[in-house]
Amino acid sequence: FYGSVKDLGLEIVHEPPRVLGEMAARGIPTCGVMAVADWFRLRDRYEPLGELGISCEGPAHSVLLFTRCEIARLGRCRVGLTNESSTSVRLVRVILERKYGAEGIAFERGEQPDDEGRLLIGDAALRAAGEGLDGFPFVYDLGEEWYGWQGLPFVFARWVVSKEVPEVDRRRILESLETSLDGWLERLPDIAARRGPEFDLDEDGIREYLETFRYRLGPLEAMGERTFESLLNEEDGKED
Repeated sequence: FYGSVKDLGLEIVHEPPRVLGEMAARGIPTCGVMAVADWFRLRDRYEPLGELGISCEGPAHSVLLFTRCEIARLGRCRVGLTNESSTSVRLVRVILERKYGAEGIAFERGEQPDDEGRLLIGDAALRAAGEGLDGFPFVYDLGEEWYGWQGLPFVFARWVVSKEVPEVDRRRILESLETSLDGWLERLPDIAARRGPEFDLDEDGIREYLETFRYRLGPLEAMGERTFESLLNEEDGKED
């Protein structure tokens, strides 16, 4: 996404999804990739920028639940949640409670010795997938769990822009993002050289991981997004 953004003269903020969502609630970012769980509650301030985002149809490889027992047996226990995520922490709850009927699970940020499950995303998940997580022999990919349950892609994030941004600036940013997407395969050797050693991945491994995701969202992705939002609304209604 960011290959051409430097030409726009914009400041790029590097923060985890949860922090970006907190910043967006204060109206700080002009635009960016926003976790859909945050966008659902911030629609009064932000709207989609084109149909760009991050989704997958099947395994995500970097959104993983590690457990001490089989997932269907989880219940009356604590699941430690990554501090980085906004969407995945909602997704794991929906999957455990609605797909598997788990009850009495305490979903809490951070890690504790008595965790029966731990949710990791991004770089931490990729490393743990390769090295293993001591004491947690079972690994579940939440993208795969969602697709096996709903038969729809899962949208983790979408590009959004503040409603206050003029149309001319929106077009400039969108054109830049489209240009980056059109040329990302050409930058693969550089990406692999910079990031591959962190995860013991070569160029083919980096390509396979990046090709896991869809970066342009179509009708099926929209259906998956609406289904997730509906499930979240049902959960929020129960809590109320």
